[in-house]
This record gives sequence, structure tokens and C-alpha cells, in this order.
Amino acid sequence: MKNYLVYFIFFLAFLERTVFDLGPNFELVTLAMVLSAFYLNPKSSLLLTSLLMISSDLIIGNNNIFIFTWSGFLIPILFIKHFKNLKLNNIFSGTLAGISSNLFFFFWTNFGVWALDSWGMYPKTILGLMSSYFNGLPFLKYQLVSTLLFVPLGFLIFDLILKYLYSKNFIFKLRQITAF
Repeated sequence: MKNYLVYFIFFLAFLERTVFDLGPNFELVTLAMVLSAFYLNPKSSLLLTSLLMISSDLIIGNNNIFIFTWSGFLIPILFIKHFKNLKLNNIFSGTLAGISSNLFFFFWTNFGVWALDSWGMYPKTILGLMSSYFNGLPFLKYQLVSTLLFVPLGFLIFDLILKYLYSKNFIFKLRQITAF
């Protein structure tokens, strides 16, 4: 059952990217990625996140830094298991994982913008790289705000749904319904 809930979150993240965009870097991808890394195996999480990014980018488009964007969401999956092993509840651990993923995404993708700068926006100097990071700060702000909002809320709702579904009452009712 939890797999279906994770798939549903990925579907919502896909819709958010393609249909009802909430704004620059105000997104549900981090929630989907972190939840899948907590509740699915790493291979499934990597596959689902890859499919989300590729399929939504086919619709909305991307530019020459797509490899940094996609890997900016994929690489953190490999490290989220360390947050899962913290002696904290999932909401707090998941939020820490999301914030860490946002910071990685920020540094990685802004490095990509600087390194692959085909627009001539940033000189290939340390000052140019610092300018790329400085100009990316508003995007980081929105991504952090969305993570601080959606990840704890997502984990809370997810855990409540799982507790309800696995409660004895629900299982008993489900057995009654399927007994006919």
C-alpha cells in the first residue's frame, strides 16, 4: 500500500511540474524523492525520480544543464538512507534530508550554470562562479520554503494514512468487505 502512496506523490509532483506550476523552485519533486528514498529501495527511488524528471522535462522543456538538474535530484537519493537511520522521527529526518538535498541541488546546478554557460552570463573565474551562486539565492529560498512546507506535511499525511490503513479496524473492515 505504501508503494501506491509514493507513486501518487510522484504523480502529484509530475502534475505540479507540468500543469499547476507553483513557481520557480517551489516544487514537490523533493518531497517525492525523499519519501521514495525513505519507503522504497534506492533502485526504485532512482528510477521513479528519473522518470519524473525526464517525462516532465519532455513536456516543459529544459536546457543544456539538464544533466545537472536531473543528477541534482538523483545523487541525494544515495545519501538519504543516512538520514533515515538517524534516531529521529521520519518527519524530522525527512525534512533534514530534504534541506540537505536542496543545498546540494543549489551548489550543483549553479555550478552547472557557470560551467556550461552558453549565454555568456558568467566569466570562467571564481568571481563568475560566486556570481552564479549569488544569483541563484532566490531560487534556493523558494526551494527551501517548499521543502520546509511540503516535506513535513507530506511525511505527516503519509504516516497518518499508513497508520489508518494498517490499523486493526481498517484490516477488519477490509476483510469483511472482501469476504462477500
